[in-house]
Amino acid sequence: MILTLQTSTFGAYGGIPTYNRLVCKVLNEFSEGLEKVVLIATDNPSDVKPQDAELTNLSIEAFACSKAAFIQRVLGIALTRRIDLLLVGHVNYVPLALLLRRLQPELRYGLLIYGVEVWTRLSLARRRALQQADFVVSISEYTKQQAVEVNGALEDRIHLLPNALDSDAEGYASTLARRPSSIGVRLLTVCRLDKSEKYKGVDKVIEALPAVAAQVPDVRCFIIGSGTDVERHKELAKEFGVADRVHFLGFVDDVVLHEQYQMCDVFVMPSAGEGFGFVFLEAMQHGKAVVAADSGGAPEVVRDDVTGVLVQYGDVPQLAEELIRLCLDPELRARMGRAGYERLQTHFSFPRFKETLSGILKREVPAASIYTARRRALFNAGQVR
Repeated sequence: MILTLQTSTFGAYGGIPTYNRLVCKVLNEFSEGLEKVVLIATDNPSDVKPQDAELTNLSIEAFACSKAAFIQRVLGIALTRRIDLLLVGHVNYVPLALLLRRLQPELRYGLLIYGVEVWTRLSLARRRALQQADFVVSISEYTKQQAVEVNGALEDRIHLLPNALDSDAEGYASTLARRPSSIGVRLLTVCRLDKSEKYKGVDKVIEALPAVAAQVPDVRCFIIGSGTDVERHKELAKEFGVADRVHFLGFVDDVVLHEQYQMCDVFVMPSAGEGFGFVFLEAMQHGKAVVAADSGGAPEVVRDDVTGVLVQYGDVPQLAEELIRLCLDPELRARMGRAGYERLQTHFSFPRFKETLSGILKREVPAASIYTARRRALFNAGQVR
């Protein structure tokens, strides 16, 4: 059995839920004869039910944020069934792996890491569990290095697996065809606006807008996302005299989200805390130039002066200068958008993700387990005795 523990998967939007969905899709197609069970801590059963028809080779259970029920189910499986490989989808759950290893000494486990959760020193229990993992899967090289330098992860046990888009339903060509005219220059930001995530840099975009507007009179900024820090950003827009240029759209559904990507001219999120930056992929999918901070994992996604622009986090004059340059040069934006779309297809597609993760699984699942599973399948088919 491959047992996978995840946080949120089908009931939330964002980089980690997307990553988890891709992992589920690869596991569903992983044809080594092993049973595959996915336990999702924060999803509701109603979030999971629609997946039954598509992920037919997985057994998926959701626990609606019931920590006790989640842990009880994990331990119940470990006490009654052999686990060939444990995939831990967040560092918060990795101490469970050491507990399960006490119950099953031959257990192998891997940990998936994404960003800020491993950039600072972990608690002793989590740090030990990270260090003793048979392997680690990191979303970016930056996160990998932070896990090594800050928390003592073993570098030679870490695989790189960047995030990806599952499909290309809204391609670059259709984006240009649908772009409305005469609506001014539109900037777009998509992120959570929580007090705990001020590093996203949305406040710096607002602070840069007066200088941008002086050179680009018809510039507008659209911000998608909700959270505990929305009011502070609205007050900041008033303070800097750009409240009429900044439009807070809150949480939107997928249809509106894609419409906003299609209509924008530049995507901007100069964040200092992105382990990867899934929203950059969404912007690239729509052929948009991206402005990001030269920080965290963002430079591994956005190529400076090729697919977008990297600025120093917190440098408002530089941010304003680069936004002005892009706003005033539609040919430059188009060239960067094309390059971003091509980079997305080459490096961040689901086939690439599937190939990499399947290779990791084939390497890390014990060979004896695969052999036994195949023999069992042949026996059940009446081909061996």
